[in-house]
Amino acid sequence: MDFKITNEQKQYQKELRLFCKNQLNDEKDITHFSKELWEKISEFGILGLTVSEEYGGLEESYLTASIAMEALGYNCINNGLIFTITNHMWVALNTIYLYGNDAQKDTYLRSMVSGEKIGAFALTEAEAGSDATSIMAYAESDNGGYRLSGSKMFISNGPIADVFIVIALTKRSVKEYTAFIVEKEFAGVNIGKEIPKMGLDACPISEVIFENCFIPFENILGKVGAGNIIMNEVITWERCYEFAPHVGAMQRVMEQCLRYVNERKQSGRYIKEFQAVSHKIANMKVAAELSRNMLYKVAWMKDQNKRAYQEAAIFKLFVSENYIKICQDAMQIMGAYGYSKEYGIERELRDAMACSIYSGTSEIQRNTIFQLMSF
Repeated sequence: MDFKITNEQKQYQKELRLFCKNQLNDEKDITHFSKELWEKISEFGILGLTVSEEYGGLEESYLTASIAMEALGYNCINNGLIFTITNHMWVALNTIYLYGNDAQKDTYLRSMVSGEKIGAFALTEAEAGSDATSIMAYAESDNGGYRLSGSKMFISNGPIADVFIVIALTKRSVKEYTAFIVEKEFAGVNIGKEIPKMGLDACPISEVIFENCFIPFENILGKVGAGNIIMNEVITWERCYEFAPHVGAMQRVMEQCLRYVNERKQSGRYIKEFQAVSHKIANMKVAAELSRNMLYKVAWMKDQNKRAYQEAAIFKLFVSENYIKICQDAMQIMGAYGYSKEYGIERELRDAMACSIYSGTSEIQRNTIFQLMSF
């Protein structure tokens, strides 16, 4: 595996950084989803990064995509907006691109690549979080399609999504799962109110309720009964590319701390001279470097068409726990300044806290890693 970044990748990274700096960092947009920012992102073209040119994409490699997602996290302070982008790209658009048939791709991809339609992945339920096999939403075969009933909870992009990838049971006795493409405009789709949360404010979440919603056969993703396979693969993409921006955010917070310790004095000395402080920053550097290496490894594996289920779990676990730790240490280093809103660290910590929960808790990642080890 070659860790060298090509000149083309460097140029795209540079362009993305300038775009984020100049277009995405108005703090007034951090508290809510901004349609204006979404349109700017769509015009920049990042949404179709790995999608073929046939559907309006850039047809870049997954390694290039990981570099881009990291740059997005480093240069855009709006972590909620980034979460909206990654949910749209990697668990909705990418799922149709990889598992959809030609007709489904023709119907949905171009409008999703252009940002005209926003996607979401509807898996989690009120009683089925990390244990996705406990979902109860059920789709019953009907003339010309399926009738879907059930409720999905805490769906990222729920209030703003036009297209949902929904995983539901199609057989209860043997727990057969099927993936469906469901449009917001289908009869029987009801979007709940936005759920207030601790952080990531620019990514709205909600309940999505399906009441005898008719889904035509042509909107079955893959084939009937393939939902479990699709679900596991989607989770792999999610754990890699929804956490790739966190690597950039970790680097950004670390550099903010470096600037602070080179300016702040205590007892007549710059606080970087205190080992308790310098060791915290050294640990940040270790975490950022190892996270980046693991990210590039998973992306390289996907470019080689390799499964990376365990590797993605390792990456997700390491990044999520260290992202939180870096933000906690940053607040400790900055003291009352870190706790105040002016420096942005309290917001970074609030945004980071959820990443050890979504895409499977840290405990679930450890279960996955252990179960896939050879003995």
